Amino acid sequence: MTASDDTLSTPRDPDPDDPVAPAALVLTAAFEDPLDERRPWLERYELTDALEIPGTDTPVYLTDAGIAVTTTGIGKSDAATTVTALLATPGIDLESAYVVSCGIAGSSPETAALGSVAVADAVVDWDRKHRWDHGSVDDAGELDESTAIGDSTDERPIDLLAYRPRDYVHCLEEALVERALAAAGDVDLLENDDARAYQRTYPEAPDSGPTIERGTTVCGDEFWHGPRYAREVAELCEAYGVGPYVTTQMEDAATARALERFGLRDRYLSVRAVSNYDRPAPGESVTESFDGDPASLALAIDNAARVGRRVVEVLIETDPLGIGAERSA
Repeated sequence: MTASDDTLSTPRDPDPDDPVAPAALVLTAAFEDPLDERRPWLERYELTDALEIPGTDTPVYLTDAGIAVTTTGIGKSDAATTVTALLATPGIDLESAYVVSCGIAGSSPETAALGSVAVADAVVDWDRKHRWDHGSVDDAGELDESTAIGDSTDERPIDLLAYRPRDYVHCLEEALVERALAAAGDVDLLENDDARAYQRTYPEAPDSGPTIERGTTVCGDEFWHGPRYAREVAELCEAYGVGPYVTTQMEDAATARALERFGLRDRYLSVRAVSNYDRPAPGESVTESFDGDPASLALAIDNAARVGRRVVEVLIETDPLGIGAERSA
């Protein structure tokens, strides 16, 4: 039965004696323009219910397709808090649900066209590392600016943590990644002339429309931008053996860690579309290029949802991990 508009605008508290058990949970990061990653999902499906979950920022919307949709908020702390709250709430049962992060991301111009969609096979935590300033210090304790970080060619500015009880990289379930890529291959990606024109301001970017990609996504709370930091990100991925990176975003390492703590990381996927490049084009400042282009942002939001929806629907239909048996029993 379809929920009324009043019910959806006033979400109900979950019932621990009658928990909902969605077949999939979709996590977007933002819901406010111009970064409304949630909109294409709520417009696609008929909404049947809305839950107010303690510890989350927005309601969990339930659809007629068995898909639950909510936003985590931007950044790792928001994502970890939201996902943990969902997993710990008795009124929602995620034991038999596939979990998909879906939204926008950055990328290097050499990697993919704007609007391309990447299915991650590894998630790297950018914030867990050493950052070294190898500049020399004089007798007065002052840094010699001529030897500051970035000027040395023989010493790495970043490195893996010396104390590292685990590698801060999540390698995602291969069977799930392969199934997602097969599903994504059936999707016709949108193109945009204005986004392509902006893409052409980067000589190293491909002269093509959006594509489906696979590879590492890097997650960090720092809004870094520029070629020097991009080199450091690449070096960290290489140190973990999962380079090169394909996308960069701010939530997925936290989501993967929360799911891992609850023994559910095996059903997790990250689907991210390229909204902007992580460095300026020739003649452009980092400040001018940081936000990218409005056309590429809108294109990425729509393509991420198009691919994400197809991936989620295929996972529900085929259930490659066999986790839906308990839900259907």
